[in-house]
Amino acid sequence: MLVNSTAIINLFVIRLAKLGSHSIKINRIGRSIMDLLHLQWKKYMGIAQRSALFLVVTSLVACASVPEHQAEKPPSETSQDVAIIEDKEPDAQQQEEVEDLPLTAELVYYILMAEIAGQRGEMGVAVDLYNKAAGEVDSPALAGRSAQVAVFTRDQQRISRALDRWVEVDPNDADVYVMQAPILLLQGDHEAAIKAIDAALELNPENRRDFLDRIIENLTELVSAEQAFAIIQQLKQYQANDPEVLFAYAKLTAFYKHYADALEAVNTVLAQQPGREDALVLKAEVLQRMGKGDEALALLAKAVDRDGATDDLRFSYAKSLGENGQTEESRQIFEQLHQTNPQNDEIIFALGLLALEDKDGETAKKFFSQLLKQGDRGKQAAYFMGLAEEVNKQTEQALIWFASVPVDSSRYQAAQARYINLLAEQGDIEKAQNHLKLLRKENPDRAVQYYLFEASFLREQNQDQAAFDLFTEALVLHPDNVELLYGRAMVSEPLNRLSILEQDLRKVLDKDPNNAQALNALGYTLTDRTDRHQEALVLIKQAVEISPEDPFYLDSLGWVYYRLGNLEVAERYLRQAADIQADAEFLAHLGEVLWLLGRQIEAQQVWQQALEQGKDNQLLVDTMRRFGQ
Repeated sequence: MLVNSTAIINLFVIRLAKLGSHSIKINRIGRSIMDLLHLQWKKYMGIAQRSALFLVVTSLVACASVPEHQAEKPPSETSQDVAIIEDKEPDAQQQEEVEDLPLTAELVYYILMAEIAGQRGEMGVAVDLYNKAAGEVDSPALAGRSAQVAVFTRDQQRISRALDRWVEVDPNDADVYVMQAPILLLQGDHEAAIKAIDAALELNPENRRDFLDRIIENLTELVSAEQAFAIIQQLKQYQANDPEVLFAYAKLTAFYKHYADALEAVNTVLAQQPGREDALVLKAEVLQRMGKGDEALALLAKAVDRDGATDDLRFSYAKSLGENGQTEESRQIFEQLHQTNPQNDEIIFALGLLALEDKDGETAKKFFSQLLKQGDRGKQAAYFMGLAEEVNKQTEQALIWFASVPVDSSRYQAAQARYINLLAEQGDIEKAQNHLKLLRKENPDRAVQYYLFEASFLREQNQDQAAFDLFTEALVLHPDNVELLYGRAMVSEPLNRLSILEQDLRKVLDKDPNNAQALNALGYTLTDRTDRHQEALVLIKQAVEISPEDPFYLDSLGWVYYRLGNLEVAERYLRQAADIQADAEFLAHLGEVLWLLGRQIEAQQVWQQALEQGKDNQLLVDTMRRFGQ
């Protein structure tokens, strides 16, 4: 996926942190790509603290006449980001470096005016002046400073120009290539990005694990999965079977659920480094996701028995035990870890979750309260305190906790859902709806999500007309939203407003002709509620072509063939659907076709199976009644 140039301001990427040794999940937070570059700069360059440029600007500013009250004024956020003046005294080495910079009048002017522009927040002016300064002398520090300031403009052209100059004056600095890679990916220049990554890995092999973590984080945001795989596979060190690059590839493929590829890559790493803990943990995670929990447990059990097994490895083993239903064994290990690491957030969190699993609300509250006292860096504890109070049947307290979950928490939406559902359970439907209206007002960018949630909520309360009216209100404000159109179409069917159902689904298909869900919904409705069966067949066949293994689409195809009188073909597709998913409605349809084929005993057996899946399913009950069952 290529990102256009305007996306640079709003693009979200993954934070600069190593993946946890006990998890293969790539954690994302909302930083822009430019913030990412700024963090990389600060981490690796230290805002020019060790550079000759530091002394140049310090000397220049020291000679300037600054009013006392201005000097004491705390710097603004912008000046904190941009200014490179430090209180720290320069050392002898820095003094020597200063002598190498030709302090021409032009250079002094450019640097001084750039700093003034930066402090005023005029970042475009500052970066253009620094670019001119960097062009005056071959100074890596000055070129690096120019690149840092360019990052604040969020302007791809300025950043690329500054980075190109940095490469010119210091081609052996790995950091510049690490900063170049995401910009090149944004621009769609994958070949140049591969060269930049190769250069960074070759120039600083000791830090290649760090570099690779950040590279795969960039890849997950800036390109498609297939492009990301291809980029890693073209790296020189991947082709040389370097274990660090192979491990990065394993994490990337695991993230995208390409588990077979991930397992092959991590096995190659372990063949070279048999005791490598993070690789063992990754392999266990992949096996777990592949449904091989027993193998995952056996692998980690053997690893933790070795001398020198770390707490991180024991954490992963305890987590795996919990995932495989061995909660008591899992708790014992977590409690041991808690004794030696009483402030560890992840261990406390795990113990709280285990307590919730056991419906022990008081114990869960103890652990989540501790997380809150420690700052709740994950911003999840309030949500789980609410769940614990639900277990304790303390509804009012639970409501308070759910309402207190911060808006930037990953649990915010879930907390709102629990809050509204609790109100509904108390019979306070009006308050629940008012809360949703407030959410739409306070979070206009999420208004559609809240309309959808409220409509779903109303349907669960059997208020189909209210849900229809809500969708109609939402479509006035968002007339082309596909989800709202589809939602109103679905609620139109039980209200017998089939013309609106068709109108909305046709509008969805005008916008997205390959929307399989809309194709199937319209096709099935035409099959079941009208005599337009040939038209329905065309629509459903198109849906099946798009998703040939979807049991709902196969059921629709079988049902339309039944309506057309082709019972043998109908049986084939209905049986395929039921084999994939033994849904009560699929089995009800299959039983009806079998009955009409003269295979009544088989039909009764199928219906009996359907009763085991959903004895209260209305379609099943009606079907069996029609045939005297």
